[in-house]
Amino acid sequence: MRGSTAGLADTLASGSRAHQALLEVADLLFASIVVAPAVVSYWKSTWSLMDLYVVPDDPVSSAAACAIFGLLCDLFLCVFQSKLGKFLTPEHGWLTYYVLSRVYTYVAGVACVGAWRGVWNLLNECTGDSARTLLSTTGAATLSLAALRALRNISAAPFAVAVDGPQDYFDVPTMFRTVSIS
Repeated sequence: MRGSTAGLADTLASGSRAHQALLEVADLLFASIVVAPAVVSYWKSTWSLMDLYVVPDDPVSSAAACAIFGLLCDLFLCVFQSKLGKFLTPEHGWLTYYVLSRVYTYVAGVACVGAWRGVWNLLNECTGDSARTLLSTTGAATLSLAALRALRNISAAPFAVAVDGPQDYFDVPTMFRTVSIS
């Protein structure tokens, strides 16, 4: 967020409590009315492009390629987020920071959609789509997340809403109680 709110956060933080509440409501409305439909459109179009261009003749290979690319790329970006945050800063040059942070966003977005598409399609191809399969895979996944004490990581909109704040652009918050390696 730092790249898109440079200097703005300092002026907004000094406002009154009513001003902060108004900003939070405006942020929530903007996210619900503008951002949410844009995100759905991005996901649908990226997923459809992957259907067309990533090994279109073999659904299993296509799903596997997307899953491998997406998961490895997401893992790489998560592991090296603190290094990226230290290396890519506006102080090292605004143009370089702006261009590389947007490339990072594009790669992270494609990787996220690819990981979901790959795993989803592999699950469909390997298990089918019956109600029994749905219940058993959902149960197994829920039990696995509970055993790993990571069940709280599945919270998402509309049950969990995070209001934007002035945080590092490359910091991907997780609900794991860990400290990033610098």
